[in-house]
Amino acid sequence: MARIISYCLLGIVLAGCFSESSKPKHNILFVSILPLKYFADKIAGDNFHVEVTVPPGAGPETYSPTPKQMIMLNEAQAYFSIGYLGFEQVWLANFKSSNSKLRIFASSNNLDLISENHHHDGEPQLLKGVDPHIWSSPKCARIIAENICSGMIEIDPVNKDQYQKNLIHLLSEINTVDSTVTNLLKHITSKKFIIFHPALGYFARDYGLEQLSIEFEGKIPSPKHLQRVIDAAKKEHIRFILIQKEFDKENAEIIAKEINSSIIQIDPLDYNWPEQMIDIARKLSETPK
Repeated sequence: MARIISYCLLGIVLAGCFSESSKPKHNILFVSILPLKYFADKIAGDNFHVEVTVPPGAGPETYSPTPKQMIMLNEAQAYFSIGYLGFEQVWLANFKSSNSKLRIFASSNNLDLISENHHHDGEPQLLKGVDPHIWSSPKCARIIAENICSGMIEIDPVNKDQYQKNLIHLLSEINTVDSTVTNLLKHITSKKFIIFHPALGYFARDYGLEQLSIEFEGKIPSPKHLQRVIDAAKKEHIRFILIQKEFDKENAEIIAKEINSSIIQIDPLDYNWPEQMIDIARKLSETPK
């Protein structure tokens, strides 16, 4: 009998511990990718704990949230999305159905978006075939930051002044990055560059460049497409290929061998957004032409 009572007491204590550990310790926000976490951290400050859905090294096109993330999402107050990433198209509705109180904000609102054939001003649900890599341009980052600030004020109006103040500081930082990138790219001799995955479309557009993508429509490139890129590289005398660290180098190495070029790694999905934007501009400005 004494042993049974002891087990019962232990069960009550453990149940209490698990109950306490399952309760959220912070106000929780979720974002899709690490660069958005950087912006959200800067604006939310200490008022919210910001969780990122796609972890380092994972691809945002096909990612599936873990059970732990789904549990945390059920406690989250808001989700800041890009609006067009592959996994978002599949999972955002599920997040909302699991947590009816979850507020979802698209950070791409009011941006001049790049679609398959032309640019648009519009809401995410109105367009198809949109380039989702909006964070890759400091000029777009200003609007992303403003969208996050507006969302924060909507879910926590009491701290409106603090969020607006944090936004001012973040915009100043973004302006510094924009100025640095502009200066680095000022004297480059070639306006075209090759990249494996077309992640720098907004960067290229906003700084007068043109990206030539090895990956074609999100798929492994065909021999015909590879040859097209090789021919363009030879014609334009491009001597380098950019590749994100989460992608296989095999196809990039084929082209690199054909055009006698070097492969340069970039990480536009890194948390340290200012450092990565400047690093990309520096690599473009320093590579041999």
